[in-house]
Amino acid sequence: MMRCLWVSMALLAALAGPASVGPFRSVPLLAQQPQQQDEFIPIDQLPPQDQLPAAPLLITAYSFVVLALFAYVLSVSRRLGTVQQELNRLQSETKRGRL
Repeated sequence: MMRCLWVSMALLAALAGPASVGPFRSVPLLAQQPQQQDEFIPIDQLPPQDQLPAAPLLITAYSFVVLALFAYVLSVSRRLGTVQQELNRLQSETKRGRL
């Protein structure tokens, strides 16, 4: 068990790389932050790399929620069907006097 833990930690460290670990960070955090603007700039005047259209993100988020809800309802309906079959079986056995 410990060996599996050590292997997973080593794999995580290898994937993260030395650039993302504390003092080994190659780029300081202040250099990564963009400069703040002093005034409002409309989105149509921004360069294309700074524009973030909301529609694809919103559609993706709603699709995920709808699919998750559908999977949950499907799971509950299957379990409810199993419980209903078990109740019908128990009811018929009690009528016959087996329980």
